[in-house]
Amino acid sequence: MSATTTHALSTSIVVVGLNAALQKRFILPPNTNLEPGNVHRAHKSETGVGGKGQDVGVAMSCLMSKEKQSRDDKVLLAQFLGQGPEGDAVSGALRLRRGLSDKLTVRNAASLRTCTTIVGKDCATELVETSGEVTEQELEQLGKKIESLVSDGGKASGVCIMGSMPPGCGDDTYASLSEKMVGKDTLVLIDSVIGLDSLLKTLKTCFESDDREGGAVLKLNAAELCKLAGADKSEAEKVTIEELTAATRGFLSKYECASSALDYLCVTDGKFPGYLVEVPKDSTEEDKFNLIQLPATEIKGGMLFPIEIKGGMLFPIGAGDTVAAGTLAAWQYLHHEPQTGEDNFFGVVPKQVGSVLSAVKSKWLSDASSDERTIKMATSFAFGLSCGSASCLQQENSVFNVDDALRYFSDMDSPMIQ
Repeated sequence: MSATTTHALSTSIVVVGLNAALQKRFILPPNTNLEPGNVHRAHKSETGVGGKGQDVGVAMSCLMSKEKQSRDDKVLLAQFLGQGPEGDAVSGALRLRRGLSDKLTVRNAASLRTCTTIVGKDCATELVETSGEVTEQELEQLGKKIESLVSDGGKASGVCIMGSMPPGCGDDTYASLSEKMVGKDTLVLIDSVIGLDSLLKTLKTCFESDDREGGAVLKLNAAELCKLAGADKSEAEKVTIEELTAATRGFLSKYECASSALDYLCVTDGKFPGYLVEVPKDSTEEDKFNLIQLPATEIKGGMLFPIEIKGGMLFPIGAGDTVAAGTLAAWQYLHHEPQTGEDNFFGVVPKQVGSVLSAVKSKWLSDASSDERTIKMATSFAFGLSCGSASCLQQENSVFNVDDALRYFSDMDSPMIQ
Protein backbone atom coordinates (compact mmCIF):
# COMPACT_ATOMS: atom_id res chain seq x y z
CA MET A 1 0.00 0.00 0.00
CA SER A 2 1.16 3.50 -0.73
CA ALA A 3 1.69 6.04 2.02
CA THR A 4 -1.46 7.84 0.93
CA THR A 5 -3.73 4.80 1.05
CA THR A 6 -6.43 4.90 3.69
CA HIS A 7 -7.43 1.68 5.44
CA ALA A 8 -11.08 0.77 5.68
CA LEU A 9 -12.18 0.33 9.28
CA SER A 10 -12.67 -3.36 8.49
CA THR A 11 -8.87 -3.70 8.35
CA SER A 12 -8.11 -1.40 11.30
CA ILE A 13 -7.73 -1.88 15.05
CA VAL A 14 -9.61 0.66 17.16
CA VAL A 15 -8.11 1.22 20.60
CA VAL A 16 -10.63 2.72 23.01
CA GLY A 17 -8.56 4.71 25.50
CA LEU A 18 -10.86 7.36 26.90
CA ASN A 19 -8.68 8.33 29.87
CA ALA A 20 -5.54 9.72 28.25
CA ALA A 21 -2.75 11.54 30.10
CA LEU A 22 0.43 13.49 29.64
CA GLN A 23 3.20 11.38 31.16
CA LYS A 24 6.04 13.14 32.97
CA ARG A 25 9.16 11.35 34.18
CA PHE A 26 11.05 13.01 37.03
CA ILE A 27 14.38 11.19 37.11
CA LEU A 28 16.35 11.43 40.35
CA PRO A 29 20.16 11.64 40.43
CA PRO A 30 22.07 8.33 40.20
CA ASN A 31 21.97 6.14 43.32
CA THR A 32 19.08 8.19 44.73
CA ASN A 33 15.64 6.97 45.77
CA LEU A 34 12.59 9.03 46.65
CA GLU A 35 12.49 9.98 50.33
CA PRO A 36 9.16 11.46 51.50
CA GLY A 37 9.60 14.77 53.26
CA ASN A 38 12.86 15.61 51.48
CA VAL A 39 13.54 18.07 48.67
CA HIS A 40 14.50 16.31 45.42
CA ARG A 41 16.03 17.98 42.39
CA ALA A 42 15.65 16.24 39.07
CA HIS A 43 18.68 14.81 37.34
CA LYS A 44 16.59 14.79 34.17
CA SER A 45 12.95 15.37 33.23
CA GLU A 46 11.06 13.89 30.28
CA THR A 47 7.53 14.07 28.93
CA GLY A 48 5.62 11.56 26.86
CA VAL A 49 2.32 9.78 26.37
CA GLY A 50 0.25 8.31 29.22
CA GLY A 51 -3.04 6.45 29.51
CA LYS A 52 -3.69 2.73 28.97
CA GLY A 53 -5.19 3.02 25.50
CA GLN A 54 -2.45 5.42 24.44
CA ASP A 55 0.15 2.95 25.74
CA VAL A 56 -1.38 0.29 23.47
CA GLY A 57 -1.13 2.67 20.51
CA VAL A 58 2.54 3.38 21.30
CA ALA A 59 3.33 -0.34 21.63
CA MET A 60 1.63 -1.12 18.31
CA SER A 61 3.62 1.68 16.68
CA CYS A 62 6.80 -0.07 17.88
CA LEU A 63 5.68 -3.21 16.07
CA MET A 64 4.85 -1.30 12.89
CA SER A 65 8.21 0.50 12.96
CA LYS A 66 10.06 -2.82 12.67
CA GLU A 67 9.66 -2.55 8.92
CA LYS A 68 9.10 0.48 6.74
CA GLN A 69 5.47 -0.38 6.22
CA SER A 70 2.74 2.16 5.65
CA ARG A 71 0.88 2.86 8.90
CA ASP A 72 -2.08 4.72 7.42
CA ASP A 73 -5.07 3.99 9.67
CA LYS A 74 -4.00 0.55 10.88
CA VAL A 75 -4.44 1.74 14.48
CA LEU A 76 -7.08 4.30 15.47
CA LEU A 77 -7.19 5.74 18.97
CA ALA A 78 -10.70 6.57 20.19
CA GLN A 79 -9.79 9.11 22.82
CA PHE A 80 -10.46 12.42 24.52
CA LEU A 81 -7.48 14.76 24.52
CA GLY A 82 -8.15 17.90 26.54
CA GLN A 83 -7.53 21.36 25.22
CA GLY A 84 -4.35 23.19 26.16
CA PRO A 85 -0.61 22.45 26.08
CA GLU A 86 -0.92 19.01 27.71
CA GLY A 87 -3.38 17.80 25.07
CA ASP A 88 -1.32 19.40 22.30
CA ALA A 89 1.81 17.59 23.51
CA VAL A 90 0.14 14.16 23.58
CA SER A 91 -1.60 14.73 20.25
CA GLY A 92 1.69 15.69 18.63
CA ALA A 93 3.55 12.74 20.12
CA LEU A 94 0.95 10.25 18.90
CA ARG A 95 0.58 11.70 15.41
CA LEU A 96 4.06 12.95 14.57
CA ARG A 97 6.35 10.69 16.57
CA ARG A 98 4.29 7.51 16.52
CA GLY A 99 2.45 7.97 13.22
CA LEU A 100 -0.98 7.18 14.70
CA SER A 101 -4.19 8.50 13.18
CA ASP A 102 -6.29 11.10 15.01
CA LYS A 103 -9.52 10.36 13.15
CA LEU A 104 -11.22 9.22 16.37
CA THR A 105 -9.72 11.90 18.62
CA VAL A 106 -12.01 14.41 20.32
CA ARG A 107 -10.33 17.51 21.76
CA ASN A 108 -12.62 18.01 24.74
CA ALA A 109 -12.84 21.21 26.77
CA ALA A 110 -11.45 19.88 30.07
CA SER A 111 -7.69 19.98 30.62
CA LEU A 112 -5.79 16.75 30.09
CA ARG A 113 -4.57 15.10 33.30
CA THR A 114 -0.87 14.60 34.02
CA CYS A 115 0.69 11.42 35.42
CA THR A 116 4.13 11.80 36.97
CA THR A 117 6.61 8.97 37.45
CA ILE A 118 9.41 9.62 39.93
CA VAL A 119 12.26 7.33 38.89
CA GLY A 120 14.75 6.41 41.59
CA LYS A 121 17.74 4.12 41.80
CA ASP A 122 15.77 0.89 42.16
CA CYS A 123 12.10 1.87 42.30
CA ALA A 124 9.59 4.16 40.64
CA THR A 125 6.63 6.02 42.15
CA GLU A 126 3.57 6.99 40.11
CA LEU A 127 1.47 10.11 40.86
CA VAL A 128 -1.86 10.27 38.98
CA GLU A 129 -4.05 13.36 38.64
CA THR A 130 -7.83 13.19 38.42
CA SER A 131 -9.35 13.50 34.96
CA GLY A 132 -11.47 16.37 33.67
CA GLU A 133 -15.13 15.72 32.95
CA VAL A 134 -16.36 14.76 29.47
CA THR A 135 -19.65 16.30 28.37
CA GLU A 136 -22.59 14.51 26.79
CA GLN A 137 -21.97 16.46 23.58
CA GLU A 138 -18.33 15.32 23.46
CA LEU A 139 -19.37 11.69 23.94
CA GLU A 140 -21.87 12.11 21.12
CA GLN A 141 -19.15 13.60 18.92
CA LEU A 142 -16.95 10.51 19.41
CA GLY A 143 -19.89 8.22 18.64
CA LYS A 144 -20.59 10.08 15.39
CA LYS A 145 -16.94 9.83 14.33
CA ILE A 146 -17.12 6.05 14.79
CA GLU A 147 -20.43 5.79 12.95
CA SER A 148 -18.96 7.73 10.01
CA LEU A 149 -15.99 5.36 9.69
CA VAL A 150 -18.25 2.30 10.00
CA SER A 151 -20.53 3.71 7.29
CA ASP A 152 -17.56 4.14 4.95
CA GLY A 153 -15.51 1.05 5.79
CA GLY A 154 -17.52 -1.52 7.74
CA LYS A 155 -17.07 -2.84 11.27
CA ALA A 156 -13.60 -2.83 12.84
CA SER A 157 -11.11 -5.66 12.34
CA GLY A 158 -10.10 -5.40 15.98
CA VAL A 159 -11.20 -3.46 19.06
CA CYS A 160 -9.12 -2.99 22.21
CA ILE A 161 -10.95 -1.59 25.25
CA MET A 162 -8.56 -0.20 27.82
CA GLY A 163 -8.78 0.97 31.39
CA SER A 164 -10.87 3.53 33.20
CA MET A 165 -13.15 6.25 31.89
CA PRO A 166 -13.11 9.96 32.75
CA PRO A 167 -15.98 11.56 34.69
CA GLY A 168 -19.03 12.13 32.53
CA CYS A 169 -18.86 8.69 30.87
CA GLY A 170 -21.63 6.34 32.00
CA ASP A 171 -21.05 2.68 32.81
CA ASP A 172 -22.54 1.75 29.45
CA THR A 173 -20.09 3.87 27.42
CA TYR A 174 -17.88 0.96 26.35
CA ALA A 175 -20.97 -1.05 25.46
CA SER A 176 -22.42 1.81 23.43
CA LEU A 177 -19.21 2.41 21.48
CA SER A 178 -18.71 -1.32 20.89
CA GLU A 179 -22.23 -1.70 19.56
CA LYS A 180 -21.34 0.77 16.82
CA MET A 181 -18.12 -0.86 15.61
CA VAL A 182 -18.05 -4.54 16.63
CA GLY A 183 -19.36 -6.99 14.06
CA LYS A 184 -19.54 -10.77 13.93
CA ASP A 185 -15.98 -10.96 12.56
CA THR A 186 -14.34 -8.44 14.91
CA LEU A 187 -11.61 -9.49 17.35
CA VAL A 188 -12.11 -7.81 20.74
CA LEU A 189 -9.63 -7.60 23.60
CA ILE A 190 -10.92 -6.13 26.87
CA ASP A 191 -8.49 -4.85 29.49
CA SER A 192 -10.97 -3.15 31.79
CA VAL A 193 -13.62 -4.12 34.31
CA ILE A 194 -15.44 -0.78 34.08
CA GLY A 195 -18.98 -1.29 32.77
CA LEU A 196 -18.12 -4.92 32.12
CA ASP A 197 -21.62 -6.31 32.61
CA SER A 198 -23.22 -4.09 29.96
CA LEU A 199 -20.25 -4.59 27.63
CA LEU A 200 -20.56 -8.38 27.81
CA LYS A 201 -24.29 -8.17 27.08
CA THR A 202 -23.55 -6.12 23.97
CA LEU A 203 -20.83 -8.49 22.77
CA LYS A 204 -23.15 -11.46 23.27
CA THR A 205 -25.52 -9.84 20.77
CA CYS A 206 -22.68 -8.99 18.37
CA PHE A 207 -21.51 -12.61 18.27
CA GLU A 208 -24.89 -14.37 18.05
CA SER A 209 -24.45 -15.24 14.36
CA ASP A 210 -23.71 -18.90 13.64
CA ASP A 211 -21.16 -17.94 10.98
CA ARG A 212 -19.22 -15.52 13.15
CA GLU A 213 -15.45 -15.47 12.72
CA GLY A 214 -14.69 -12.97 15.47
CA GLY A 215 -14.57 -13.30 19.22
CA ALA A 216 -13.55 -11.67 22.47
CA VAL A 217 -11.01 -12.17 25.24
CA LEU A 218 -10.77 -10.55 28.65
CA LYS A 219 -7.22 -9.78 29.79
CA LEU A 220 -6.75 -9.31 33.53
CA ASN A 221 -4.34 -10.27 36.24
CA ALA A 222 -4.97 -13.15 38.62
CA ALA A 223 -5.65 -10.86 41.58
CA GLU A 224 -8.28 -8.94 39.57
CA LEU A 225 -9.99 -12.17 38.54
CA CYS A 226 -10.10 -13.38 42.13
CA LYS A 227 -11.49 -10.02 43.27
CA LEU A 228 -14.23 -10.08 40.59
CA ALA A 229 -15.19 -13.53 41.86
CA GLY A 230 -15.30 -12.31 45.46
CA ALA A 231 -12.00 -13.80 46.64
CA ASP A 232 -8.76 -12.20 47.81
CA LYS A 233 -5.32 -12.90 46.40
CA SER A 234 -2.04 -11.10 46.95
CA GLU A 235 -0.36 -9.96 43.74
CA ALA A 236 2.97 -10.98 45.26
CA GLU A 237 1.98 -14.65 45.43
CA LYS A 238 1.68 -17.11 42.58
CA VAL A 239 -1.89 -18.13 41.78
CA THR A 240 -2.65 -21.83 42.20
CA ILE A 241 -4.66 -23.91 39.76
CA GLU A 242 -7.30 -24.35 42.45
CA GLU A 243 -7.55 -20.57 42.98
CA LEU A 244 -7.70 -19.94 39.25
CA THR A 245 -10.42 -22.54 38.73
CA ALA A 246 -12.51 -21.24 41.63
CA ALA A 247 -12.09 -17.63 40.49
CA THR A 248 -13.11 -18.50 36.92
CA ARG A 249 -16.17 -20.35 38.17
CA GLY A 250 -17.12 -17.39 40.36
CA PHE A 251 -16.56 -14.94 37.51
CA LEU A 252 -18.82 -16.88 35.12
CA SER A 253 -21.47 -17.11 37.81
CA LYS A 254 -21.35 -13.36 38.46
CA TYR A 255 -21.39 -12.34 34.78
CA GLU A 256 -24.12 -14.42 33.16
CA CYS A 257 -23.31 -13.24 29.63
CA ALA A 258 -19.59 -14.01 29.90
CA SER A 259 -19.86 -17.54 28.51
CA SER A 260 -21.66 -16.24 25.41
CA ALA A 261 -19.58 -13.09 24.96
CA LEU A 262 -16.06 -14.32 25.74
CA ASP A 263 -13.94 -17.07 24.24
CA TYR A 264 -10.94 -16.85 26.57
CA LEU A 265 -9.55 -15.21 29.67
CA CYS A 266 -5.93 -14.08 29.33
CA VAL A 267 -4.69 -14.13 32.92
CA THR A 268 -1.38 -12.53 33.83
CA ASP A 269 0.32 -13.13 37.18
CA GLY A 270 3.23 -10.71 37.43
CA LYS A 271 6.59 -12.49 37.30
CA PHE A 272 4.85 -15.89 37.40
CA PRO A 273 3.46 -17.89 34.44
CA GLY A 274 0.36 -16.61 32.66
CA TYR A 275 -2.73 -18.67 31.88
CA LEU A 276 -5.08 -18.89 28.94
CA VAL A 277 -8.48 -20.04 30.19
CA GLU A 278 -10.95 -21.31 27.61
CA VAL A 279 -14.46 -20.14 28.51
CA PRO A 280 -16.92 -23.08 28.30
CA LYS A 281 -19.87 -22.50 25.98
CA ASP A 282 -21.90 -25.49 27.15
CA SER A 283 -23.70 -25.04 30.48
CA THR A 284 -23.07 -28.71 31.24
CA GLU A 285 -19.31 -28.04 31.23
CA GLU A 286 -19.25 -24.93 33.43
CA ASP A 287 -17.12 -26.72 36.04
CA LYS A 288 -14.59 -27.91 33.44
CA PHE A 289 -11.97 -25.40 32.33
CA ASN A 290 -9.22 -25.91 29.80
CA LEU A 291 -6.20 -24.10 31.23
CA ILE A 292 -3.00 -23.51 29.29
CA GLN A 293 0.01 -22.33 31.27
CA LEU A 294 2.41 -20.02 29.45
CA PRO A 295 6.00 -19.80 30.73
CA ALA A 296 7.10 -16.68 32.57
CA THR A 297 9.76 -14.52 30.98
CA GLU A 298 12.13 -13.77 33.83
CA ILE A 299 14.32 -10.84 32.91
CA LYS A 300 15.71 -10.35 36.39
CA GLY A 301 16.32 -12.75 39.23
CA GLY A 302 16.10 -16.28 37.84
CA MET A 303 17.24 -14.97 34.45
CA LEU A 304 15.74 -17.68 32.25
CA PHE A 305 16.53 -15.35 29.38
CA PRO A 306 19.81 -13.61 30.36
CA ILE A 307 20.13 -10.00 29.32
CA GLU A 308 22.25 -7.15 30.55
CA ILE A 309 19.95 -4.57 32.14
CA LYS A 310 21.32 -1.05 32.13
CA GLY A 311 21.68 0.12 35.71
CA GLY A 312 20.03 -3.10 36.90
CA MET A 313 16.57 -1.46 36.93
CA LEU A 314 13.36 -2.48 35.20
CA PHE A 315 10.51 -0.15 34.21
CA PRO A 316 7.21 -2.04 34.53
CA ILE A 317 4.81 0.92 34.07
CA GLY A 318 2.87 0.27 30.87
CA ALA A 319 4.04 -3.35 30.57
CA GLY A 320 0.50 -4.72 31.00
CA ASP A 321 -0.74 -2.42 28.24
CA THR A 322 2.07 -3.68 26.01
CA VAL A 323 0.88 -7.23 26.69
CA ALA A 324 -2.57 -6.22 25.43
CA ALA A 325 -1.10 -4.58 22.31
CA GLY A 326 1.10 -7.54 21.41
CA THR A 327 -1.67 -10.05 22.06
CA LEU A 328 -4.26 -8.35 19.85
CA ALA A 329 -1.78 -7.58 17.07
CA ALA A 330 -0.61 -11.21 16.99
CA TRP A 331 -4.20 -12.49 17.17
CA GLN A 332 -5.15 -10.31 14.21
CA TYR A 333 -2.22 -11.73 12.23
CA LEU A 334 -2.84 -15.40 13.04
CA HIS A 335 -6.60 -14.99 12.49
CA HIS A 336 -5.95 -13.65 8.98
CA GLU A 337 -2.68 -15.52 8.45
CA PRO A 338 -1.38 -14.97 4.90
CA GLN A 339 -1.13 -18.06 2.77
CA THR A 340 2.16 -19.24 1.28
CA GLY A 341 3.19 -16.85 -1.45
CA GLU A 342 1.19 -13.92 -0.06
CA ASP A 343 3.61 -11.20 0.97
CA ASN A 344 1.33 -8.48 2.24
CA PHE A 345 -0.65 -8.40 5.47
CA PHE A 346 -3.04 -5.53 6.11
CA GLY A 347 -2.61 -5.41 9.88
CA VAL A 348 -0.17 -4.24 12.52
CA VAL A 349 2.32 -7.13 12.51
CA PRO A 350 5.21 -6.78 10.02
CA LYS A 351 6.36 -9.67 7.85
CA GLN A 352 9.39 -10.64 9.96
CA VAL A 353 7.33 -10.86 13.16
CA GLY A 354 4.53 -12.69 11.34
CA SER A 355 6.93 -15.37 10.14
CA VAL A 356 8.03 -16.05 13.71
CA LEU A 357 4.43 -16.15 14.94
CA SER A 358 3.50 -18.68 12.26
CA ALA A 359 6.54 -20.86 13.01
CA VAL A 360 5.92 -20.93 16.77
CA LYS A 361 2.21 -21.56 16.29
CA SER A 362 2.95 -24.52 14.00
CA LYS A 363 5.48 -25.98 16.44
CA TRP A 364 3.15 -25.64 19.41
CA LEU A 365 0.26 -27.11 17.42
CA SER A 366 2.32 -30.21 16.62
CA ASP A 367 3.26 -30.58 20.30
CA ALA A 368 -0.22 -30.07 21.78
CA SER A 369 -3.58 -31.81 21.85
CA SER A 370 -5.55 -28.54 21.73
CA ASP A 371 -7.36 -27.36 18.60
CA GLU A 372 -5.76 -24.84 16.24
CA ARG A 373 -8.03 -22.00 17.35
CA THR A 374 -6.87 -22.32 20.96
CA ILE A 375 -3.21 -22.68 19.98
CA LYS A 376 -3.48 -19.51 17.89
CA MET A 377 -4.81 -17.67 20.93
CA ALA A 378 -2.12 -19.15 23.19
CA THR A 379 0.54 -18.11 20.69
CA SER A 380 -0.88 -14.59 20.54
CA PHE A 381 -0.99 -14.23 24.33
CA ALA A 382 2.54 -15.61 24.66
CA PHE A 383 3.79 -13.05 22.17
CA GLY A 384 1.97 -10.33 24.10
CA LEU A 385 3.66 -11.45 27.33
CA SER A 386 7.03 -11.30 25.57
CA CYS A 387 6.33 -7.76 24.38
CA GLY A 388 5.38 -6.75 27.93
CA SER A 389 8.64 -8.18 29.29
CA ALA A 390 10.65 -6.38 26.60
CA SER A 391 8.98 -3.08 27.51
CA CYS A 392 10.32 -3.36 31.07
CA LEU A 393 13.78 -2.73 29.66
CA GLN A 394 12.81 0.70 28.34
CA GLN A 395 12.15 3.75 30.50
CA GLU A 396 9.36 5.16 28.34
CA ASN A 397 5.89 3.63 28.86
CA SER A 398 5.09 0.75 26.48
CA VAL A 399 8.08 1.34 24.24
CA PHE A 400 9.99 -1.84 23.43
CA ASN A 401 12.60 -3.25 21.12
CA VAL A 402 10.87 -5.78 18.88
CA ASP A 403 14.03 -7.89 18.67
CA ASP A 404 13.99 -8.29 22.48
CA ALA A 405 10.37 -9.46 22.32
CA LEU A 406 11.10 -11.89 19.49
CA ARG A 407 14.05 -13.36 21.38
CA TYR A 408 11.96 -13.93 24.51
CA PHE A 409 9.10 -15.35 22.46
CA SER A 410 11.22 -17.68 20.32
CA ASP A 411 12.95 -19.12 23.39
CA MET A 412 9.71 -19.89 25.25
CA ASP A 413 8.95 -23.48 26.11
CA SER A 414 5.75 -24.97 24.70
CA PRO A 415 2.66 -24.17 26.78
CA MET A 416 1.50 -26.68 29.37
CA ILE A 417 -2.10 -27.88 29.29
CA GLN A 418 -3.37 -28.18 32.86
